[in-house]
Amino acid sequence: MTWEYYGDALIIVGVLTTILLITGLNFLKSRFRRRLVFSLTLLVMGYGIFLIGLVFVRGWDGLGWSMIGFSLYVIGLVTYIGVVIYHWIKARRTTNS
Repeated sequence: MTWEYYGDALIIVGVLTTILLITGLNFLKSRFRRRLVFSLTLLVMGYGIFLIGLVFVRGWDGLGWSMIGFSLYVIGLVTYIGVVIYHWIKARRTTNS
């Protein structure tokens, strides 16, 4: 089944899957899970929509689905990283004072 897709699509799916797994493991290890639920939900929704656009929908409509999914994925990833950095700086600031 993988021979039906181009190499670049497989590389993109592999990278997105790896990032999703890393953020999922970070989420499970995190102390402030409630604050990360929204961005992780955006990540998972974006990943799902991207895969739907890549696998099930063909043509220009599939490209639209993939771009919407990728956009949601990137927005979720940026908010996830932003929340983690914010809490890291906040914890560092309170321990140093």
